[in-house]
Amino acid sequence: MQNIGVFAWEQVARNQFASVLRRAGLLNFAAQLKFVPLWLLLCYLILLNKPIWLLLPACFNLWFALGFFKRYRLMLDTPHSFISHSAQGYVSLRGRALLPAGESVRGLVNLPVTLWIPGYIEDQPFVLDDGHGRCLLYPRQAEIITSPADTYLDWLHAIYPGQELYVLGDMRTLKADNHQPIRHRMAELLSRWKLKPKVLLEAYDTNGNGRLDEEEWQEVCKTAERVAQEDLLDEQPAVGTHVIEQPSGGRLFMITNLPPARLAHRYRRAMWMHSAAWLGLMAIVYSASL
Repeated sequence: MQNIGVFAWEQVARNQFASVLRRAGLLNFAAQLKFVPLWLLLCYLILLNKPIWLLLPACFNLWFALGFFKRYRLMLDTPHSFISHSAQGYVSLRGRALLPAGESVRGLVNLPVTLWIPGYIEDQPFVLDDGHGRCLLYPRQAEIITSPADTYLDWLHAIYPGQELYVLGDMRTLKADNHQPIRHRMAELLSRWKLKPKVLLEAYDTNGNGRLDEEEWQEVCKTAERVAQEDLLDEQPAVGTHVIEQPSGGRLFMITNLPPARLAHRYRRAMWMHSAAWLGLMAIVYSASL
């Protein structure tokens, strides 16, 4: 738990603004309609000075359009999965965000409990529950797109427990090591038992000579083998821990509290908007060069 003092609210606001300058925040901002008048004003000021410089915003428009197209297609083409019977690999999931087991508080004093907030809580894993199973989300490298929650802090971009999330990422299951060789387990058991020689003598020194003879030591080894086999059988039904993290190959890792249909519509609209802007700016530059 971190404390926010009286003068730290300014730092919280700066962190919120800085998050917009990151790739996910900038792309998300460029997808919204309020970005249009600011972009038009910038292009108009450039046009008044040197029209050839419009090539720079045109390149940004093309980059935005390609980025939105990629995200839109991924959201449409990645089928929805359930955690309990999801295939390993790249998946699309929906569920509620929760604190990990054993945690009841996370976040900053003077704020509601938060699972993720820019500049403060960005790397700590939290739970996604889809009603069929649970997994751990590791958000460190994720592209996180948030809409402010319905709280008195309606300007704060964060993820709160209980919010519905949409996730695109790489799922894998961490299972207990059930395939460890029996002999290796026996060696571990025997090493621990040797640390308590009095207990071994009391249990296996049948002739009472104060030491373990060869036959008595063989009995110790048989017991260790039996215990190792029983441990192996006990671990067989162990349920693995599902985790979602950064996919390999540069694929998109995204976490958002926006409804996926709404976000996909935003991306589709932004894709056409920036494509049109790119074509328009290139036409202006071409006309100015004649």
